[in-house]
Amino acid sequence: MYFADPAHRAGPLDAIKYVPLDDDEAFVLSLGGEARSRYEYSSAPAFGLRGPGHDDFFLQRFLLHSDLQIGKREGLNGRAFVQLLSGLVAGEEFPKPGNQDNALDVQQAFGEISLGDTRSPVVSSDASTLRLRVGRQEMGFGSFRLITSREPTNARLAFDGVRATYASRLVTLDAFLVRPTDHKIGLFNDGQDDNTTFWGLYSAFPLTEDRRLVLDAYYLGLQRENTRYQSGVGDELRHSLGVRLSGRAHGWDHDTEAVLQVGTFDQPTNSQEILAWTIASNTGYTFEHAAWKPRLGLKLNVASGDNDPADGRLGTFNPLFPRNNYFSDANLLAPYNFFDVHPTLTLRPTDTLSVTAGWDAFFRYSTDDAVFSPTGIVIPATASDGRFVGSTLTLVADWTINRHLTLTASYAHFFRGRVVKDAGGKDVDYFGVWLTAKF
Repeated sequence: MYFADPAHRAGPLDAIKYVPLDDDEAFVLSLGGEARSRYEYSSAPAFGLRGPGHDDFFLQRFLLHSDLQIGKREGLNGRAFVQLLSGLVAGEEFPKPGNQDNALDVQQAFGEISLGDTRSPVVSSDASTLRLRVGRQEMGFGSFRLITSREPTNARLAFDGVRATYASRLVTLDAFLVRPTDHKIGLFNDGQDDNTTFWGLYSAFPLTEDRRLVLDAYYLGLQRENTRYQSGVGDELRHSLGVRLSGRAHGWDHDTEAVLQVGTFDQPTNSQEILAWTIASNTGYTFEHAAWKPRLGLKLNVASGDNDPADGRLGTFNPLFPRNNYFSDANLLAPYNFFDVHPTLTLRPTDTLSVTAGWDAFFRYSTDDAVFSPTGIVIPATASDGRFVGSTLTLVADWTINRHLTLTASYAHFFRGRVVKDAGGKDVDYFGVWLTAKF
């Protein structure tokens, strides 16, 4: 652990990051937390198609954790981790769900047993670790396109279940069986979503010694009741097979991922076979020796949609558990039934400040399928026969004030396309600013 070295415990709160409970340091306690204040404004949530004409609100999040590690670095070790959450909302026009308005609850609570050196990363040729974790835990894999903790919300996405991880120089393997947390408004009443079961096997293979080129391969299974698509509401059993190649060299960075989905979608009156897919890429070049180190980036993404709700086949790709701000902090669109072209420019005026500007043109893949938001269908297929949904101009600035404080400001303007216009929707202005303190 970084703070095991007394020379690294120089800050006023660093002493609580490594607290030996015995002379042999076989029991070590680490305490930490976060406070985040966030303000958001949207001129027309959901393109103004429902609810008030605008919404602005303050979010306040507090996280506090205790991490107890048991063992002698090598051999059999144990760990107990508990994290409490308080998420508050003020000034909202729309009622906020439990992942925003959550007075006090358990964000994470898990026990872990491990074999190997678990207090340092696996980098040597012979080092390996094996971990078994049981309880409530956050998860994220690869590019975080399909599984992520959904950071913008007050209560991040967590899962209840079991996860096993093997890590060595040659491969990292994760196997898990979980259910997502069901966040509810109130005190200590968060449970699990009994309608959803999620399992999978995720592997990552470094292809070079310096780990600058990595191949991921994975299988993810999802069983979910009462899922709504354009063709109706039903129970889905979906299997996702994916590969991802990512790397960095000579100023270039690249991340390309492809996923095939099969399964069944059962409704009360009929059953459909699932056949869906996506291909996503993010490629960029950084001028390391130029002033402000500009990075030119291009994201190209496509996800299949359903061409005919009555043909016995569901073609809508399910992105599983993506972040809500997949395309922008305005949270207007989700990665179903779409293709987009998204160039970006990132500048770093200083080592602690980055500014990113982007333009994202968004289209429906199938004009016979809906437009989806993070909460479900926002524009049904019947509202328009057009393909162009709209485009978004984004500007995001991140300032790392010090190792404890960060400040972020985000602006987005959505220019409505034909699909939104035909549905009666509006252009949207979004602004957000948040200050995060961690210790």
